[in-house]
Amino acid sequence: MKHVNLIKAVALSSLGIFGAFMPAIAQTPVYENISKNIGGTRLVVLSPSSITGIKKVNLASWGAAVSPTIVGASVQKAYDTLGAATLLNGTGSYPSLVGKFALIYRGGGVSFSQKVNYCVAAGAVGVIIVNNVPGDPVGMAATPTGSTSTVPVMMVSDVDGNAMNDQIKASVPVTITVGTWNTGGAHDLGILPAYQNTPHAMNIPLSQMAGSATTEAYKQYVGGAIANYGTNTETGITVTDSVMWTPTSGSPSYITSNTYTVPSISVTDSIKFGFGSAGSAYSLTAPTTTGRYDHKYSLSYGSTDAFPQDNVTVLTQYISDSIFCKGNYDYVNHRPFVTQGIQVSGGTTPFLMGNMYYVKNGGYAAKQVQFSLSVNTDPTLAFITTGVTVNLYKWVDGAGGGSLDSFVQAGELTRVAVAIKNFTTADSSGKMLTLDFRDFSTGSLTPPILVENNTWYYVEVEVPTTCFIGMDQSINFYSRSFAQHKNIAAAPATGIYDNAVGFFNSDNDTYIATATNSLAPYPFSSTAAYGNNFNVDSIFFDKYNEVPSIAFLLSSAKPSSIKNVPSKEIGDVNIYPNPAVNGTTTVDIKLAAKSNKVVYKITDVLGHSVYTEVHDNILNDNFQLNTSKYSSGNYYLIIATDDNFAVRKLTIQN
Repeated sequence: MKHVNLIKAVALSSLGIFGAFMPAIAQTPVYENISKNIGGTRLVVLSPSSITGIKKVNLASWGAAVSPTIVGASVQKAYDTLGAATLLNGTGSYPSLVGKFALIYRGGGVSFSQKVNYCVAAGAVGVIIVNNVPGDPVGMAATPTGSTSTVPVMMVSDVDGNAMNDQIKASVPVTITVGTWNTGGAHDLGILPAYQNTPHAMNIPLSQMAGSATTEAYKQYVGGAIANYGTNTETGITVTDSVMWTPTSGSPSYITSNTYTVPSISVTDSIKFGFGSAGSAYSLTAPTTTGRYDHKYSLSYGSTDAFPQDNVTVLTQYISDSIFCKGNYDYVNHRPFVTQGIQVSGGTTPFLMGNMYYVKNGGYAAKQVQFSLSVNTDPTLAFITTGVTVNLYKWVDGAGGGSLDSFVQAGELTRVAVAIKNFTTADSSGKMLTLDFRDFSTGSLTPPILVENNTWYYVEVEVPTTCFIGMDQSINFYSRSFAQHKNIAAAPATGIYDNAVGFFNSDNDTYIATATNSLAPYPFSSTAAYGNNFNVDSIFFDKYNEVPSIAFLLSSAKPSSIKNVPSKEIGDVNIYPNPAVNGTTTVDIKLAAKSNKVVYKITDVLGHSVYTEVHDNILNDNFQLNTSKYSSGNYYLIIATDDNFAVRKLTIQN
């Protein structure tokens, strides 16, 4: 028995977002003013004094606006706390929600929209949803799509939400002020935490730090963004970046401090980026053990700040034994943090998503890749018959006839490894997948795939149809890209591209790819194909400020100390004739063990799938493969079983 699924790569269309793997429909992006995207919604707890201050929130786009500012609103716990049924508030001993903000918890398999509906029916004028897992508030999508609410809806972190809940349980009144910008302070500046300069990656293997002081990719750049939430123009603003080092086993120590200035920021400007002078990039002394760097950003200016809580923020970079990750990494659960997810609008075709990493010191094995996928329609990924493919490329700027321009072109990429998985009912939606990289040419685990010195590697996931891929919404690389541009004038020679549309920095950006095999910086649009950016304070920016939660794991030791485990062979694989002529070739396999599903996938030389065919319950298989629809050239046939795969080169001559 077999079923055939023809998949053709098409250009990436609009991206949608959803709430951390809650059921949702992909949404077309709405390009908005930068002030709303990165600094415009503020929640201030006014009382009690023990929990006062500014809290990080994520405002649901389908809720009502919080303008004008809502001042001094009361917060009341919603019963039941998960909003799984009609709320008890206003009955018996349960306090009324009428005229109050409802505090309700995420979870229970109930959509965000339904939770809000229960609160509104009980009289709430706003809803605060508490994240039910550790971490920052995540994005929330309306279900069904297009749903709207008549009240503001926002999420807070588990820490902030639990703090409010504890006070309410103790019969202590909780009051808040919430607004789209100003929340009542005459002098009120704030640091935009996600827009301070990031390192090359938030997690870097210790092996890559040795001798990296002069490596452009690993330098730190001085600069970032602040916002004026008050009613007065402010001058003479200084932001200090104080760096501390804390070894995994040991005490913190001071490393260095650097500053940048913003001469003035008016109320109408709202947001300003400040940067150090040209040549102000600096290197961190390579550590000799694992640990973390804490970048503490603090601002100061001549006035007394009304809400000083957001005048300090800390950005943490971890030096681990083996993990590359652009975003944040959860070392307790051993997985990248996921706060958001995206897919092609409508989810009708596969799309490509990945991160670029710079390897300073080669000789280590490319071991594994970690990422998560989710779907709207099923609790498992088993219905995705095509499985998922991850490619590892080496990028050499100017190779293959390309120009030395810092843009990634098809001919500059060499696919060196691949990871493939067929899904079963055990693969739940939102599960973190950890896949082994195998040699691309052979499909073997041995010998290990070794990374090279001073080389860029691009980790690309071909996200299956209907799937969302996990993202880290709390991190972006805009400030770093722009700061590096400010630091170094000779753009092409230093891996920086600058044109009239945006800024591009090849050493730290994330990439998306189109069917034409050209890669563009993500989330920054450098071509019209990816939509129009908005210009604020001469800064071009678009809505998507997250990076893919994709971790790239190297070996912690070089292969001389790695025990090679022989790969289990898939069996005998034959393709004839090869080259395929007259529009057909025969695939003949004899597997070492019966497989519930075998996925046959033809990819081009860059790993983009052009055809997929799925056969069920296979031990031996023999069938004709129609190659007439493809241009003459070199392709690869990937054969993936339940627990193994093989790769064979296929040449087509039509």
